[in-house]
Amino acid sequence: MEKNRSGRRKFISNTITTLAFLFLANTFLLKRLNSKTRPKIVIVGLGIGGATCLQYLNKISNFVDIIVIEKQNVYQTGPLSNLVIGNILQRKDICFKINKKKYKNVKFIFENVKRIDVENKSVVFSKNLKVKFDFLILSPGISYKNDILKGYNVSDKKNIPHCWDGESNITQFKKRLRDLENNSKIIITSPDYPYRCPPAPYERATLIANYQRKLNKKVKILILDSKNSFTKQENYFREWQINFRDEIEWIPRSKGGKVIFYDQKKNLVKNSDGQIFKGDFIHIIPEQKAASIFFDSELLNDGKDWCEINPISFEINRFKDIYAVGDSIDAWAMPKSAFSANSQAKILAINLINKILEKDYIDPVFLNTCYSFSKEDRAFSISAWYRLNMTKDKIISLGSSESNVYANDNDRKLEAQHAIGWYETMVNDLFM
Repeated sequence: MEKNRSGRRKFISNTITTLAFLFLANTFLLKRLNSKTRPKIVIVGLGIGGATCLQYLNKISNFVDIIVIEKQNVYQTGPLSNLVIGNILQRKDICFKINKKKYKNVKFIFENVKRIDVENKSVVFSKNLKVKFDFLILSPGISYKNDILKGYNVSDKKNIPHCWDGESNITQFKKRLRDLENNSKIIITSPDYPYRCPPAPYERATLIANYQRKLNKKVKILILDSKNSFTKQENYFREWQINFRDEIEWIPRSKGGKVIFYDQKKNLVKNSDGQIFKGDFIHIIPEQKAASIFFDSELLNDGKDWCEINPISFEINRFKDIYAVGDSIDAWAMPKSAFSANSQAKILAINLINKILEKDYIDPVFLNTCYSFSKEDRAFSISAWYRLNMTKDKIISLGSSESNVYANDNDRKLEAQHAIGWYETMVNDLFM
């Protein structure tokens, strides 16, 4: 375990050193921008990806115009949201406002974006107002498929909120959990890949079981899965065996886990074999796709659910000077996670600066670490390293390292501390 952590720290340290050197090397060239028209960079979306781009681009804010467009004044993070659902943290602990004083040269617009006018290089708002750009970065999160599960409408407020983004009503979700009676049955449906944060459905089930136990209630949680395996599966199985043997049951696709029908009034779902499951709390995690703005602006290739990009620059294929980062992109081997978005956004920002300065792009490397909690003081993780393939048109994995399935209590506790430390460092850097 310590060897893996040492390697991870060395990788991160080397990456940070490289990035710092690049910025220092570029500093003397920034004066070149004074003799040109100031480039206008517009960032749509101020989640982890957008905020990371802003943090790095802010280093040249004296030489370029930066405009950030975000529809919400307060950003609720996806990371640690399951700890709020599990009543370990409060919602206020994962909600942030951007520190405008930190970005004194940046203009912020809190407005909903309607579409991108590609031909005229403009961002169009819902009131048909426009903002021009020279370079556009899109980091708007994801949207949801409404045609996969018969009887389910993702926008129906009578449903239990999916809580897979910062807009879903996490407070209502927790209230419904609190109001459950003893011996209730909870059904959680997990979507097929790809979706945001692969291990999150199983972490959510685990922390719900932990929460119900604190409320002195017995529950049975069925995870009906559209897949036959999932990330960190053996670690979850081990945690369930130790702590929640009688509470959590996982049903893979091969054994009837694929749900195709939902009846809200009768509180039941039906699988692809016609088998019916009734529950007191039915939590549908919807299948996902790129954010609506990509579809509304016709930025995707026909029939694609995710945005295709150049992995060196993150420029959207076929669209000059328009970039995308985060969960809406097809990042090949990289999962859709906050850590991935943060790692990708650093490369995007650096290579955009290099483009403005007419310098060569750097050859990117990426890192993703994903932490999962089973209790407030128990966590485990998986880390993976990535680079480009030989033809530099795809991101590939260099390998991964996962927590020991048989880790002792102290190791689990230490991982929980690392997870909180990573989160606090990230949000402090981006939002404070």
